[in-house]
Amino acid sequence: MGEAIESKGRGLAKPIVVGWLLVIVFVGVCANLVDYRHHLRIFQLAWMVGFVGFGLIVYALHEIETSRLGSWPMWFLGIVLIRVALLHTVPSDDLHRYVWEGKIQRHGLNPYVTIPANTNDPILIREDPNWPRINHPDYPAIYPPLSQLMFRLTSAISDSVLVVKAFIVLFELMAIHLLGQLLVRIGRAPHWASIFALCPLTITSFAIEGHQDTLMLCALAAAGLASSRDRLWFCAVLLGAAISAKTVAVVLMPWIAFRKPLAVPVTFAVVVACYLPFADAGWHVFDSLLRFGDSTTSLGAIVTLLDSWVGDRTARIIAATIVATYAIVLAIKRLELPKYATRIFAALVLALPVVHAWYLTWFLFFAWSRVRWAWIVLCWAAVVYFEADGNRAQTGEWVMPAWVFAAWFSPFALAWIVERYLGFDKS
Repeated sequence: MGEAIESKGRGLAKPIVVGWLLVIVFVGVCANLVDYRHHLRIFQLAWMVGFVGFGLIVYALHEIETSRLGSWPMWFLGIVLIRVALLHTVPSDDLHRYVWEGKIQRHGLNPYVTIPANTNDPILIREDPNWPRINHPDYPAIYPPLSQLMFRLTSAISDSVLVVKAFIVLFELMAIHLLGQLLVRIGRAPHWASIFALCPLTITSFAIEGHQDTLMLCALAAAGLASSRDRLWFCAVLLGAAISAKTVAVVLMPWIAFRKPLAVPVTFAVVVACYLPFADAGWHVFDSLLRFGDSTTSLGAIVTLLDSWVGDRTARIIAATIVATYAIVLAIKRLELPKYATRIFAALVLALPVVHAWYLTWFLFFAWSRVRWAWIVLCWAAVVYFEADGNRAQTGEWVMPAWVFAAWFSPFALAWIVERYLGFDKS
């Protein structure tokens, strides 16, 4: 029996090596392109190559866990080098808003009430390359307070998108490191963190585009580690930090509510404390969040499918009800935090009216707790999402082609049916 496992481990070593090489090819192409938006077809081809490599790694990890996986520090070094190699690439336009919101805080302005399009302060806009490139310039800040404080910190160092991206990647690497510690603690190989760390979607979302979700993911990794040690009070604090970094983390509240009800006020207290530096904005701190979510629909699976039947407003209510009900059902089951989080974030991604490709990293982060090929397929199919970015590079306007919705979600639906009803789903 031992010899059979050993032989299998040797057999799986080759897919891992090939997988790593193909992921590195993807990274090398992206690093050479600098801005994938101007070379979209090459980027998409490299994405496919990278996902073949990623799939080989996931397959090998899913089949066997042995010391033959190699040294985790060496894997982590590779993960770090991948991020470093991509720091120079052109990020998403979100980073220009991050820099802007950090800068206006330095000048004593509240980002939740300061609208970029209405700003005429010459001190702020003079020779500022970020100001004219801000997306949604008619909106005040939408990002939660902990993210705003990070923008303020990076702005104190430099008003450069590179500095902000470096901080975002740093938080991502911290999250991956904590994830490795969590895996070791629960008796699994830390290499499973690679399901998040080596996915081309993750690499694109943070090392290239620089989205600020890594701050939330870092808090969630720490919360998962705290919960594994049964330190639920500290876990409640960290969940408050996660919500204060990215509002969507509020879907984790039922988990702590059912695990330790008395800790719920602690989570809320942390959120309130993070908002205090911006208290002069009052309830306006939520203006952009409510306005954006209420007026925008793009690629939301449930909302899009129900819209033509029941109307947009009712579709949103149904989608929200599904997520809320599912969260309570999962909380009642008293799942461990990683299992709860990956399930509820997956449901949330399907239910949100607005879905961007990097949202998939929310459930991918803890995907090692419940490996599902259907969700890997959804991440792979996200390559079509970048059609809008390619269109913007050519026309200056971000427009999502109508066919993208079907091209993105149809492979996932087919993979889900196959996995669920042909005996591949073992949960």
